Amino acid sequence: MMSINEPVLTEEESIFSRYIALAGNPLLPVTPGTCIGKALRLGHFHLSSEIGDEQENHILSHNYSIDFTTNKIYATSLGMLHIDNNKIVVRPILYPANDGMTVYADIYHKDFSGNSLLLSHYASALWQLNVNTPIDTARFTTAANKAVANGNPVRMVPICKGKPPIHEEQPAILPLLPERVLRTMQSPSDPINFKDRGFFAEVPAHTPVAVKVPAPEPSNGFDVYGNALPVMSPDDTENTTAEEKHLQIGKNLYGIMQHGGHTVYYSSCKGLLNVRNDILSITDVLHIDGDVNMKTGNVIVQRGSVHVTGSITAGFTVEAPQHVIVDGDIDQGSVSCGGDIFVSGAIIMNEASTITSKGSVYANHIHNADVVAAQNIITTGSIVNSELTAGKAIRTCTEKGTVLGSTLVAGSEINIAGAGGEHGTPPILIITNEAGAQRGVSTAAAETEEALTQSISKLDDWIKRSQEKELTGAMRQRADALLQKAKRIRKSIANKVTPQFTHPAHRVIIRGTVAAGTLVTMHGQTLTIEHPLPKLTMELENHKRAVKSQQATQS
Repeated sequence: MMSINEPVLTEEESIFSRYIALAGNPLLPVTPGTCIGKALRLGHFHLSSEIGDEQENHILSHNYSIDFTTNKIYATSLGMLHIDNNKIVVRPILYPANDGMTVYADIYHKDFSGNSLLLSHYASALWQLNVNTPIDTARFTTAANKAVANGNPVRMVPICKGKPPIHEEQPAILPLLPERVLRTMQSPSDPINFKDRGFFAEVPAHTPVAVKVPAPEPSNGFDVYGNALPVMSPDDTENTTAEEKHLQIGKNLYGIMQHGGHTVYYSSCKGLLNVRNDILSITDVLHIDGDVNMKTGNVIVQRGSVHVTGSITAGFTVEAPQHVIVDGDIDQGSVSCGGDIFVSGAIIMNEASTITSKGSVYANHIHNADVVAAQNIITTGSIVNSELTAGKAIRTCTEKGTVLGSTLVAGSEINIAGAGGEHGTPPILIITNEAGAQRGVSTAAAETEEALTQSISKLDDWIKRSQEKELTGAMRQRADALLQKAKRIRKSIANKVTPQFTHPAHRVIIRGTVAAGTLVTMHGQTLTIEHPLPKLTMELENHKRAVKSQQATQS
């Protein structure tokens, strides 16, 4: 008859009883010297004759011995009964980590025979593993009490740890302020722009921005086996990851030593907190390494300029109170600044992007763009299907600077390499009438709108009067598209930047071919170029005479 205290084994656990007459509970660990029971089928045990060389002995280590006189099995180490390859073995419950810095253990409160499992049993097992670091008794006691309370073992408790070496390092410099300040929403219902990661905040002078923490004294370490781990010099630790690199102090910062060896660094002037190439500094030029994209988010500063070493990608915005410098392209991005915009590559835009400058805009090529500048717009390449508005002049500086299918509005001068072409729609060129800053923006906007209205009317008449042999189907479609674009410009022209200064010379210069259908408007009077011209230079007075002559001919 089964004793009341005898454990009831599950089907999986009862497999041991098929090959051994158990002397205890296989759900609990055996200790060295414990009689596990009497073997019923020796074929399911590792016999001493099966053990070969030392390597094989290590692989097939079974952690028990067999008395062949009585067939009784005695444990030789601390562990759990386990079946491995149809053989019964004692599996250890201590797990040294691969790096030799930690030994983990499964903590039980009872052993195979029902006796209390003591700290000394674990210490003896560690000695068998050649571990000579002491057990963390506090951690062991806490785990053992938890095992008693729950009736279940506590797995993977780190009971032994080595001491890692403290290597020679440079003092760490930690920033005290974030590079960016998050925007606050007006209300909880406001949508969140995932591209907006906040603006680069302005730092007042004499503001604490970083602290240098002295490095701890270097010391040797050891693993759980007692092996020494020597200190490495900084030369031996050069191959550190990017996360392990330390900041360095850059310009416009000064330090004050504190008690305890710390040094606090303050800004010596007003500027932007900038971290570039692991150097922290206060600067008026914020450097963005690479593209403005999902990694950077929108770049918005309240002081100084922005220098982007890559491109501004689709949907992202750069804002600065001074200049914006882009080494790559503005590819369907938006830029707004209070100074000049310098683009080494091209400006390529869509309907959702805008470029606004209170200074001038310089680019290599402008395509499908809406650009507004208070001063000048200058490009070394062509202008295609774009709407440009400049307070002073619009110029293309090379002979590649042809203008196709675009509307150019300038305050004093338009100087381009060519207008239209064999496969391009002729442009609309408008010089607004400036009467000085006192007339205000609204007056100039009204004059520009009037000029556009006349240009639209002239372009519409020219399309109707042209014969099929003179205007191919493709060119007719482009001309119609230009007409529609001019009408859209007229609706929004009031929001454009308009001239604020009086210039003595008002002129349109086309250095190369002028396509038929090109419209030249100056001071509200529009001249239609009826036939292709090799070039065109027109100032206000001869423009007025040409308009009168054309009106007389048409009448």
